[in-house]
Amino acid sequence: MSNIFKKTAILSGILAASATAVHAEEPVAGFTLTPSIGYSAPDNNRDLDDDRAFGLSFGYQFDNPWGVEFTYLNLDSELSNGQNIDADQYRLDGLYNFFNSSSVTPYLAAGLGSTHYDLDLDGDENTQLNAGGGLKFALSDNTSLRADYRVVEDLEADHTDQVATIGLQYSFGAKKAAPAPAPVVEPTPVVEVTPVVEPEPAPPVKTVLPYDIHFAFDSAHVAQSEYSDLQNIADHLEANPEQVAQIRGFADSVGPKEYNETLSVKRADAVAKRLVEDFGVDASRLDTVGYGEAYPVVENTSKANRQLNRRTTTVSFSSREAMENDMPN
Repeated sequence: MSNIFKKTAILSGILAASATAVHAEEPVAGFTLTPSIGYSAPDNNRDLDDDRAFGLSFGYQFDNPWGVEFTYLNLDSELSNGQNIDADQYRLDGLYNFFNSSSVTPYLAAGLGSTHYDLDLDGDENTQLNAGGGLKFALSDNTSLRADYRVVEDLEADHTDQVATIGLQYSFGAKKAAPAPAPVVEPTPVVEVTPVVEPEPAPPVKTVLPYDIHFAFDSAHVAQSEYSDLQNIADHLEANPEQVAQIRGFADSVGPKEYNETLSVKRADAVAKRLVEDFGVDASRLDTVGYGEAYPVVENTSKANRQLNRRTTTVSFSSREAMENDMPN
């Protein structure tokens, strides 16, 4: 095995292993087409020299980490006596992608195939098992630069070949769903806050304020677009100085449950911090709590639904005792 292939194999393994620690983003289903060019290294026990390879792959990415792909490779080489030999390799592979929030997607791949040589060569049209992986570097929403490395094992003869390619992958029919407008839906009944026109009775023990603060995926940053709702919360507390408020954080169902519980607390704390630092709310009147994946407003069955569940809500109480005795419905 040449040094370049040893280094490629080690690097691919490290990157693929480290990808499992990345917080995964959901994939989008669609077809893929990948023209490629690369390098073929036949086994040392073959009477063949290393040479170039051209390929074309057609696949389908499911709406989960799995994909399937058919690949055609044309391998150009020559025998030790200088005679040229041409080979056509066909593969049907399964791919497992480690999707994440960065522009680099590692993947593992394996499948079966066969190679046809234009001369009577040992291993012609034998069944072959291939395994390996690679990296996809996103250039745009539908285009990626792709590096791929495979070990090809002849199941009928003692030959282990290698192929490394680089290509440009195009995705078709894959459209990301736009976030839907956030409806006012809460675990507890919503009581609309209206301007005070006439003297009203004392406020209820518990009031759910109709202002959802939404967050990006895996983020606790409060965007400027949410500041109008923060102002409304601050105005309500200013108009009701006897009340205290609880900021409740939530997360979608992507990722470990314990991680999402911690993330929901961070979201609640971030909203409380903005209310204190940017809108002048007394910190002693605010409490925060995180419920993680609990109490989703809609089922976590799509990207748009998960966006609605990444939120904080605000509930005001007539006293701190009332807040401490409250449990969400």
